[in-house]
Amino acid sequence: MFAPVVPAASAQPAVERDHQSDDEESRDDEKKPVLPVLSETVVVTASRAESPLLTAPAAIAVRTEEELASEAARTFIDLFEGIPGISITGNARRITEAPTIRGFADQQVVVRQDGGRQNWGAAHGGRFFTDPDLLQRVEVLRGANSAVFGSGALGGVVSLTTRSARDLLETGEQFGGRYRVGYQSNGGDLIQSFSGFAAGETLDALANVGLGGTRAPIRDGNGDTIPNTEDELRNGLVKLGWTPGATTRWEVSWQGFDNQAAEPTNANDLTGTLVDRDTRFEALRASFRTRSQTSDWLDLSVLGYRNQVEVGEDMRVRTRRDDTAFETLGFEAHNRSRFRWSDDVRFTLNLGAETYRDTQSGTRDGAPRLQFPDAEASYFGAFLYGEAEVRDRLQLALGLRRDNWRVRADRFPARDEGQTSPRATAGFRLTDAAFVWVGASRGFRVPSLTELYADGLHFQFPVGSGVQVLNYFRPDPELRAEKGVSWEAGFRGGRNALTFETTCFDQTVGDYVDQIVIVADPAFALEVDPVTGLTVLQGSTLNVSLDARLRGCEGAALYDRPRLRLRASGSVLDTENVETGEPLGRAPANALHLMASTRIPSLDLEVGGRATLAGSRTRGLAASRSADAGGEAPGYRVLDLFLRFAPDSGPLAGVDWTLALNNLTDEYYAVFPAVVPQPGRSLRIAAAYRFGFSR
Repeated sequence: MFAPVVPAASAQPAVERDHQSDDEESRDDEKKPVLPVLSETVVVTASRAESPLLTAPAAIAVRTEEELASEAARTFIDLFEGIPGISITGNARRITEAPTIRGFADQQVVVRQDGGRQNWGAAHGGRFFTDPDLLQRVEVLRGANSAVFGSGALGGVVSLTTRSARDLLETGEQFGGRYRVGYQSNGGDLIQSFSGFAAGETLDALANVGLGGTRAPIRDGNGDTIPNTEDELRNGLVKLGWTPGATTRWEVSWQGFDNQAAEPTNANDLTGTLVDRDTRFEALRASFRTRSQTSDWLDLSVLGYRNQVEVGEDMRVRTRRDDTAFETLGFEAHNRSRFRWSDDVRFTLNLGAETYRDTQSGTRDGAPRLQFPDAEASYFGAFLYGEAEVRDRLQLALGLRRDNWRVRADRFPARDEGQTSPRATAGFRLTDAAFVWVGASRGFRVPSLTELYADGLHFQFPVGSGVQVLNYFRPDPELRAEKGVSWEAGFRGGRNALTFETTCFDQTVGDYVDQIVIVADPAFALEVDPVTGLTVLQGSTLNVSLDARLRGCEGAALYDRPRLRLRASGSVLDTENVETGEPLGRAPANALHLMASTRIPSLDLEVGGRATLAGSRTRGLAASRSADAGGEAPGYRVLDLFLRFAPDSGPLAGVDWTLALNNLTDEYYAVFPAVVPQPGRSLRIAAAYRFGFSR
């Protein structure tokens, strides 16, 4: 479960911390220093280098391995629930999930897994291709940070880290295995996975394979079937590591994912023309890290990666085959140096560079497909990020990055452009466990290849006897890059069992890209098809640039004692088209998340509940693709109950059971701006058994 800051004890099983009397608990509280964990918890997303969470001058949330295990998440919507400022757009169809941070959606957010970018961004498709159970750690950076991450970091960064063998082995063990099975009653979703892992003094290896799928249509909160939500799923992960010394590590990994389903061509709509869709993802990564034992000048990380997404679609109503391919090939390196000016002043300097190339292609029945044209984008960026800490109190940071890119497609002239992105922050440590900071940064995003070059017929339908609507994509190869300026202020701290954080921000974006669908475009005259005799109304789907403003506040608090845990988090967001004053169509609803649980040490149990309260939203321009454009998306109240049984001794030691009743009241709701509803009441059960051996 999410905590704005992570107590040190959360790295242990929850029940392990509970075997103590109330008197012992009180004595421990008296002895415990004021929240040292804030300085001990490490984050890397703010500057690509390790830094204490307490003094990280950015809005960052961390979910650790223990928290991820307690979630027993089926989807990424489950996984990120309770992290303020982020929501996962999508619906009951697994393949549609994509992140939204502070109203920035899809490719306005950088997604990285094990360091490599996941830039896939085809229309109506999600961006997550990993079983949540494979994740060892999640970091979410909210706010613009193109000074470190380049294009796409307008809204923030989602960083996912998968497990390695050493994460699953306990002290003294050399090899082992783990089997997990999970079931959801609503839809008959059954998922199984098995991992085998081993580690010696220098080598470690992990192999995982997972199978599953939704066997029956999922039902919404009204008890109605959500059409075309069945699917079949396969995934795998292989990771090999070599650690020849205490300060050097090599690692290579392969990941595969395959999802098969019968869904509408637009998987974010309730109905539509059905296709048999096969979505395949493959990732290869190789990394190297070393740091000097004798010098603070060398702490080097190098990464090379290749991600590929392939989608095949066979239309059911007539013979038509669409194939889509998207590849990201990247390489990056960065080094962190530390040095002192005096006993009172410490410096950290991060230097880095990255280059990557996105290539896409699409065919229809073997011929080039204008709707997903052959195109390529190449990027190169270099950055420096320096931090100075004065007398362990004042922290100043300045980052600067230069990016150059080239985009091209066969039918259009190439474009070569560049962007410089600064970031500056100042923070002050009020006490050993309280930190306040302010910051300003610039972010940018180069429009996607599809936004620039998509052409040809989008959709068609009859509107009466002898009248047909034909809607066409209108390419805009000169669409400008989005550029934003963000101001933020935040506070992070706590005392004893209570930790909390809050951040407020104000961000303006020039040339914010919004897609508009004009069903019948008055700019085009009526035509009569000479073959069919039908009257044709031409429509347009086009991307426009506007000036936008997004501002709001986020907060989270956690009260964590061995027998009681309480959490509250929430966010409010206001967005507008600066010219018209109307809200933007992709902004998530204001939401409040609550959680309470109690631990019962004698039974090795944790029992609790979660509540999500989301407000309503008015659908803006970006939602004009849906049937109820301009209408009101209602708010909702969702309640979940959960139970976790994780004994650390006895015959069931090593088994981790979770039982949850999601959407207890059978609420009918959709996560804005989606129109396809979420599942109704669902009973979920999962069990994982881990075993290990020594030689």
